[in-house]
Amino acid sequence: MDSVAHKSLQNSRSSKNGAFTLVETVLAIGIVSTVMVALMALIPVGMKMMKEAGVNTVGARIANKLLGEVQLAEFDQIQQYNGKEYWFDDMGTQLKKGEEESKLSRIYTAKIEVDEENPKIPGAQENKFLKRVVVKVSNILGNEPDFKDPNPDAGANQKRIKKDYRSYWTFIIDTEKDD
Repeated sequence: MDSVAHKSLQNSRSSKNGAFTLVETVLAIGIVSTVMVALMALIPVGMKMMKEAGVNTVGARIANKLLGEVQLAEFDQIQQYNGKEYWFDDMGTQLKKGEEESKLSRIYTAKIEVDEENPKIPGAQENKFLKRVVVKVSNILGNEPDFKDPNPDAGANQKRIKKDYRSYWTFIIDTEKDD
């Protein structure tokens, strides 16, 4: 019997040595809560970056669609796209402009601008068969977006104006003309 009592006494001592004290538990909870607070602070930053990445991706998809449409047109007909605006939903699907239902589901507005003058490329001769096409994509909700470019003549001391849109551009050349 003494051996049985001795073993149970040994088991109770070893289980007491293996337990956590109140101080250790409080320290562990403090460390975990500090880390959790730091991680929770990163969630809004991550959400903002994810939204911005989505807007950039859809905007690029819209610009590629419109630039492709202009590139497929006859070179003499490209100028007809100048100033045209298009509406798109949150996934970049084109909506019919003028319908009230489309206006309510519009998330993106895109505008095509075709330069009237031939672009001047440094080191190259003037090419009358070259056009610069710019697609401006905005996801400003509510009123119509402001597609005007900020004043480039504003001095360095002037506050830079944030644009309401992103610009995507390309050059289109008439390959059928031989000069």
